Amino acid sequence: MKALYKHIPYSFENSFQVEKFDQNLLCTHNDLHFHDSYEIVFIKNGSGKITIEGNEVNYNDGVLVFLGPYIPHFGFSNRTFKDNYEIVIHFGDVFVEQRLKLFPEFRDLLPLIQKSKQFLIFDAELKEELTLLFKEIINMNPTMQLISLFNLLYELSKAVPQKKLIKKDVSKRYAQNKQVKKIFEFINKNYQHKISTKDIAMHVGLTTNSFCRMFKALTKKSFITYLNEYRINRAMKLLEETDDNISEIVYKCGYENLSYFSKTFSQLKGCKPIEYRKNYRQEHA
Repeated sequence: MKALYKHIPYSFENSFQVEKFDQNLLCTHNDLHFHDSYEIVFIKNGSGKITIEGNEVNYNDGVLVFLGPYIPHFGFSNRTFKDNYEIVIHFGDVFVEQRLKLFPEFRDLLPLIQKSKQFLIFDAELKEELTLLFKEIINMNPTMQLISLFNLLYELSKAVPQKKLIKKDVSKRYAQNKQVKKIFEFINKNYQHKISTKDIAMHVGLTTNSFCRMFKALTKKSFITYLNEYRINRAMKLLEETDDNISEIVYKCGYENLSYFSKTFSQLKGCKPIEYRKNYRQEHA
C-alpha cells in the first residue's frame, strides 16, 4: 500500500525539501493522504483532476497549487505527456517560525501562508512565468534553493489566486483528530472490499454511533457518502488510464452491483461511466 501520511523531517539545517517526479520516478503519494507540511506543487503539463473536500477542479495544461498542512488530498501526478514532470516543495512550521516570521522583511509573505490553508490554485499565466524557476530549482545547491524558495513565495504573494478550493481552514479539524490517519489508511487499503461502518468503527476503537458522529463532524459527510465519493474517484482514474471494461472497474472499486455503480457514478459526475470515458478520451486525443 502506498503511503498515507508523509512526514518531512525538518531541522535547523534542513527546513524544506524539493523533489522532482517524472516518468522515471513517479510520485508514490497517489492515495488519499495528508502532510504535516506546507506544499507547493508545480506540474509542467498534461491534464488531471484535483479533488479536495468534495470539490473538484480540472486542469488541462499542468497546474500550480499551494496547500497548507493536514489537508487530505489525492496525488496530482498525471501521465498524459512523456515529458511531463512534477516539482514538489515541502516546508514546515520551522520554516515559517524561524525563517519567515523571524525577519520583518518577510511579513508580506505571511498572509499567503495563511491563505494556503484554503488550497490555492494559480492561473496558467503565473505558472508559465515561474516555469524556469521550477525547472532550475531541482539542480541548485541548498543555499540557492532557499533563495529561490523565498523568491517563489514572493511571486505567489503578489498574485491573486485563480481559485481557493475550500472556503475555510480545515487543517485544524484533521490535525486535532488522532484517528484520522487510521481512517484514511483503512479506506485506502480496503475500498475494493465490502466495508461497513461497524468495521471501520472497530478499527479506530469507537462504537458505531460514536464513529458516525465523529466522522460527520470531521468531514461534514456520512461515512457511506465519503466512501462512495472515494470509490467513484478511483473509478474515474481507471476509466481514464486503463482499458478495463466497466464490470472489471465495478469490482476493482468495491461495488457488487453494476446498476448501483452506474447510478452512483451518474449522480456524482452527471454522466454514465462509459460516457465519461468516451468524453475524456475525445478531449485528450
